[in-house]
Amino acid sequence: MVKLLKYMKKSWVYAIFAPIMMFGEVAMDFLLTSFMEKMVDEGINANPININVITYNGLMMLLIVFAGVVFGILAGVFTNYAAFNFSNLLRKDLYKKIMELSYNQADKFSTSTLVTRVTNDVTQVQTMVAMSLRLMIRALTFFVLGIIFTLQISNRFGILIGIMLPLEVIILVTFAIFIFPVFKKIQRQLDKVNNVVHENVSGARVIKAFGKEDYEFNRFKDANDTYTNTLLHVSKLGALLMPLMMILIYITQVIIYWIGGNTIIDLFNLQDAFQGETILIGEISQAVTYISMISMSIMMLGMTFMNFARSFASSKRINEVLNCKLEIVDGNLDVNDITEKGTISFKNVSFAYPGAKESVLNSLSFDIKQGEMIAVVGATGCGKSSLVNLLPRFYDVTEGEILVDGHNVKEFKLVDLREKIAICLQKAELFKGSIKENILWGKMDASDEEVKEALDIAQASEFVFAKEKGMEEEIEEKGTSLSGGQKQRLSIARAVIKKPEIIIFDDSTSALDLVTEAKLHSSLKKSLPNMTKIVVAQRVATAKNADRIIVLDGGKIVDFDTHDNLMKNSAIYQDIYSSQLKMEDKIYE
Repeated sequence: MVKLLKYMKKSWVYAIFAPIMMFGEVAMDFLLTSFMEKMVDEGINANPININVITYNGLMMLLIVFAGVVFGILAGVFTNYAAFNFSNLLRKDLYKKIMELSYNQADKFSTSTLVTRVTNDVTQVQTMVAMSLRLMIRALTFFVLGIIFTLQISNRFGILIGIMLPLEVIILVTFAIFIFPVFKKIQRQLDKVNNVVHENVSGARVIKAFGKEDYEFNRFKDANDTYTNTLLHVSKLGALLMPLMMILIYITQVIIYWIGGNTIIDLFNLQDAFQGETILIGEISQAVTYISMISMSIMMLGMTFMNFARSFASSKRINEVLNCKLEIVDGNLDVNDITEKGTISFKNVSFAYPGAKESVLNSLSFDIKQGEMIAVVGATGCGKSSLVNLLPRFYDVTEGEILVDGHNVKEFKLVDLREKIAICLQKAELFKGSIKENILWGKMDASDEEVKEALDIAQASEFVFAKEKGMEEEIEEKGTSLSGGQKQRLSIARAVIKKPEIIIFDDSTSALDLVTEAKLHSSLKKSLPNMTKIVVAQRVATAKNADRIIVLDGGKIVDFDTHDNLMKNSAIYQDIYSSQLKMEDKIYE
C-alpha cells in the first residue's frame, strides 16, 4: 500500500487541504457543543431566563453550523480531487504495465484478473485514500479532542472513558480477526465471476451453436453465488458491529447522567476526590455529546480499518502487476544508424514456451533477403506460428539469435522493431468504429488515397465501397458485422498501409478463396516489391509462388528451397502437396 502513495505526488496540495478542512469541520462541531452548553446553563437555566444569552449563543451556533458546512464541503471536494487523481494515475500506470507484459506474463495473470485489477482493485484503493483523508482524520480528531474536552468538564469521566474505550477496541479487534482474511478471498472470487463473463461474452456464438446456454448460466450462477455468499458473510458480521457499539454508547450516556446526578460516586468510592464538585445540566449534555463523539470515532476507525483490509488485499494484487519484472525489455540500438532494410537471419535458434519441457523449435538457421517472399509450411503443431512470433519479440528465443537488418532483435527498442514489422493473424481482430478508423491503426496520419490504395492491395475495395457509407461504414465490436474473409482483408489492409519493411501473414488468408488470394499476392509483389514477406501457410497453393519455402517438421527445418526443387527433392513437401488438391495449380497458372 505504501508503494502506491507515490501516485499522490500530483495531488499533494489537495491531500494536505482535505484533512485541514476536515479538522475545521470537526472543530466547528466542538464549538457548537460549547455554545449549546452556555445557552442551557447561562440562558435557559438562569433565574430569570436570560434571553440575550440565548439569542447570542443561538446566532453563534447558526454561524458555526454554516462554517462547519463550508469546511465539510471543501473537505469533500479536496478529498475527491485527491482520490480521483490518485486512481487516475494509478490506473493509467497499471494499464501501461499490462500492455508491456509479454504474452506469457499476460497468460499467467489471465485476462479476467487483469480487468479486475484495473477496475475493482483500483477502486478499492481509491476508496481507502478517500477514507484516510476524510473519515480517518475526522475519527482521530473526534477521538483526541473528545477526550480532552470531556476531561475538562470533569475528571470523573476519565474513569468512564478508561472503561469504555478498551471494550470498544476489543469488539473491533475481534471483528477484524474474523473479517480481514476474507477480503482477499472476495477479490479472487470476483476474478472467477469476471472470467466466466469474459469467456461467455467472447464465445457467445459457440455457446449458442452448441446449445450450452443453460450449462454456462449454471457456471456463472455458481461463481456469482459463491461471491455473493462471501460478501453476505462479511456483511452479517459487519451488521453486528453497529448494534454492539450503540449499546455501549447508550450505556455510557446513562452512566454520564448518573455521574451528573452524583449517584455514581459511591460505585467508584471517590467521594473525597470529587467532593464539592458540581456538574451543570448543560455540561452533562455536553459530556454526552463528547462521549458519543469518542464512541463514534472508534466506530469510524473500525470501518476505516475494515476498508483498509480490503484495499490492502487489492493493493497487493495491483503491486503484483506493477512489480512484475518484464520479460521482454528494450535494447539501446539507434535505428538511424542501420543501413540494411528488410533482411532476416536466424542463427541456431531454439525456442521453448515458458514452463514447457520440450522445445518447439530446434536449431533453426536461415537467411532472408530484402523483398523476398518466404512461405513456411508443415504439419499442424510443427512450430510455424512460433517461428514468426519470435520476430516481433512476442517471445524471446531460448537459444541462438535472430537478426533483423543485421542486428539482434534484442538490441532494438520494441517500438522501433515493431515499426519495421507488420503482422496479420489468422483471427482478424477489428475494433468498433469505422472501416477507415480500423485501417488507420497501421498509419494514423494516412490520407484517404493511401487508405484506398491499401484496400486495393488487400482486395477489399469491392466490398467496402459497395457499402452505403464506404470507408465510413461502422464496424460492430470484433467485426461481427463482417464475414471471415472480409475481416481478414481489412486486417491485411491495416498492415499494408503501414508499408513496413517486413510483413508476416500467419495463415491470415485462410478465409479467402484461391482466386482472391492469388490476386492479393500478385498485388503485393507489384505494389510493394521491396517489402519482405513471410507467409505461414496451410495450403500448398498459398506457398507455391513464394520465392522459397521453409518446410518444418518436428520443430526443425528439413528443407528450404523453391517449390519446383522441393517437388523434386523433398519427400515431406511432396507428401503435403499430394494430400491437397492438385487442381489448385490451375488457378495460379
